[in-house]
Amino acid sequence: MNRVVWITGGSSGIGAALVKKYSDSGYYVIATARSKVQLEKIASSSNYPENIKIFPADLEKVNELSKIIQSVWNIFDGIDLVILNAGVGQWGKVKDTEMSIERKIFELNFWSPVQSIKLLIPKMENKGSGTIICVGSIASQFGQAKLAAYSASKSALTLYLESLKEELRYSKVKVKLASPGNIKTSIMKSALTHNGKKLNKVGRAQEKGMTTQKLAKKIFKFEKQEKKFHKFFTGIEGLAVLLHKFSPKLFYWIYRNLLRRKK
Repeated sequence: MNRVVWITGGSSGIGAALVKKYSDSGYYVIATARSKVQLEKIASSSNYPENIKIFPADLEKVNELSKIIQSVWNIFDGIDLVILNAGVGQWGKVKDTEMSIERKIFELNFWSPVQSIKLLIPKMENKGSGTIICVGSIASQFGQAKLAAYSASKSALTLYLESLKEELRYSKVKVKLASPGNIKTSIMKSALTHNGKKLNKVGRAQEKGMTTQKLAKKIFKFEKQEKKFHKFFTGIEGLAVLLHKFSPKLFYWIYRNLLRRKK
């Protein structure tokens, strides 16, 4: 019997690549994003469109998640795997960024997955098994200028999941965290600026990053690694995690010099 996976943020970037990877691998896929049109394009371009059901929804509306998740659950009468990938980027100085924008970033990057997890765990426990993978970010591991709210939201999610992992130690339900580095997506183009407008610029780091197709394959393998909770998916930028951990002073010296070269 085909396994069922629900993928959020499935209309573009990492989410779209995951939708195609899992449908091509024989899964029944439920793809969610705001845009019905974009979801339909992703589904129709798949090798197995018959394996994909689209469910447009705005996951930022946390108060509506109970209804959304119940509806998604009912499509195939259960879900085996959930990949909570929906999120929003940021680019703006703390002193300039409106509080409402920082709340918006936390709403989608932190509170939405947290509420989704709280609603999914009882259902998966009653079913007898289930896995929830959250897509985090390497940005959760260190501070960077103009990314304060974004990095904080991903860092909060990281520690939340690490704590939850311990609570679920003897449960049949498992949580996992996939933290990508630079990936070729439009996350910076759609990132929110200080006043909530989209940045509409392509990030240089993203242009040189890993393809979404390659990342999707890696996340697919990661899901099968039962004993692995958290994994980074990076190129050379992954060295920043170790450098920040063991020598923060050297890390920020390099970081600031790289910023100067870009100006």
